[in-house]
Amino acid sequence: MDLPTELNLVQKNHRRVRLRFALAYPSPYMVGMSNLAVRLLYELINNKSEALCERFFFTSYRQTPKSIESGLDLTSFDVIGFSLQHEMDYTRMLDMIASAGIPPRSGGNRPVVIAGGPAVSSNPVPLLPFVDFFVIGEVEPIIDAVIEELSHGSDNLSKRMSGIPGILQNGFSAERIFAHNLDCTYHAIRQIHPVDGQGFSSTFLLEVSRGCNRGCRFCMECYTYRPRRERSLEQIATILEEGLRFTQTRKVTCISSAFFDHSHIADILALMKEKRLGFSVPSIRVTEDNDELFQLLVAGGQKTLTVAPETPSERLREILGKRFSNDQLLSVISKSREAGMASVKLYFMLGIPGETNSDLEGLKALLGKAISIGYRPPNIHITINPMIPKGNTPFQWAPIIGESEFKSRLSYFRRICSELGIKRVESMDYHWGVIQAFLSTGGAEASDLLARLLSDIENGGSGDLGSWRRVLRSLDKSFQNLYVPPSIDSDLPWEIIKETVPKSLLIREFEKAIGENYGPNIRK
Repeated sequence: MDLPTELNLVQKNHRRVRLRFALAYPSPYMVGMSNLAVRLLYELINNKSEALCERFFFTSYRQTPKSIESGLDLTSFDVIGFSLQHEMDYTRMLDMIASAGIPPRSGGNRPVVIAGGPAVSSNPVPLLPFVDFFVIGEVEPIIDAVIEELSHGSDNLSKRMSGIPGILQNGFSAERIFAHNLDCTYHAIRQIHPVDGQGFSSTFLLEVSRGCNRGCRFCMECYTYRPRRERSLEQIATILEEGLRFTQTRKVTCISSAFFDHSHIADILALMKEKRLGFSVPSIRVTEDNDELFQLLVAGGQKTLTVAPETPSERLREILGKRFSNDQLLSVISKSREAGMASVKLYFMLGIPGETNSDLEGLKALLGKAISIGYRPPNIHITINPMIPKGNTPFQWAPIIGESEFKSRLSYFRRICSELGIKRVESMDYHWGVIQAFLSTGGAEASDLLARLLSDIENGGSGDLGSWRRVLRSLDKSFQNLYVPPSIDSDLPWEIIKETVPKSLLIREFEKAIGENYGPNIRK
């Protein structure tokens, strides 16, 4: 694929810096460049005169990754830093290292490998043999110290890095680090992005808040990045003014896991409307019932309502910790249509603890009412996936739905949608859900499996389900017994991370859920 011309590209002389940092994102270019962490780290590191940062993206297995900026490979850099958003990144990350001719395991004469991001901030243990240092939590409070130590070379690096909070290395524990005040936290301004008109998305990424206090019991983001923090309206206005000047775009993508909880949400949208910007926002909060907000969203060019009811059952929603009724959901759908939105995308899960077939019986009535509100069936998009247990959440002790049960309930969803004329119904392959659950909650056994998977890829495997099946067969395993939920009284691999939500609270929330005791969850 030919890459586009980019704005704010930085190219430095390798001979004039002390630190050459390879920023690696184990997904294709278009996915990586829509990630704010990539733009932020690129800007933060290149702002330092003693360092350079160049980007690498995954293209295909067994293909040597090359720098976007210089065309050099990973062996030309002192440090390789990976941003890992989810567990499916792990095999691509290991392949990028191995395809560059670099030993995948830590130690020896290789560039320093450092990794951060949501997946490893929740559970880094599967990658401990392959990564020298992990950033647990948010990088901004420690980025200066990390770059300073890395700039001084590899002598005594382990000892020097051990003094930085939030840095984890094999054999040690680490505390989770986070930015206390977002107004004092750097936001990427000179964002690198494709120039308009080349078939690539060109937009300014704006982070208005971080973390979430809603306490949905399945949500890793909520429990890993709490407490919720927000940027002030004044700071957001400053970021927009400066950022738009440097990026020369009129489109903004708002980034936040709890966007609609911002105390000045209407003012933020009104500000962007006043500047005549096009903007898109994350999934809407169902409890949001403000006519003005929907009008502002449509004025900014939002054409699709995205919402995650998770289930048609109010009872199951209580178990998840998502406390809203179907009437509230339909009110949001109605107001969005009245404001002029043209389509709606709904996310559902199967395998919620306590779920039975009867919990799905309200699906036809729910979707039928969405159609009667005015959303035509061709403009309704349904996504249905298994509920995936994630580490550091109350549902880390939950089983994943069985394959036959999942297929049966998915078939029911598809039949109801077909009867209503809804054609856009998507679902991941069940086996990828099992793999995610295994890697999210796994320990040393996951490390061994990843090493075997890399070997399969090096010998011609595609990193697909076929590769996983071959590796599992070699271990006398199958997808049916790959993920086994930990017992509630066992030690968990990721307990090496400190300053997280107390295990006792997670146990209490899990017991509330499976006991159908719907007491208040974490909102502090």
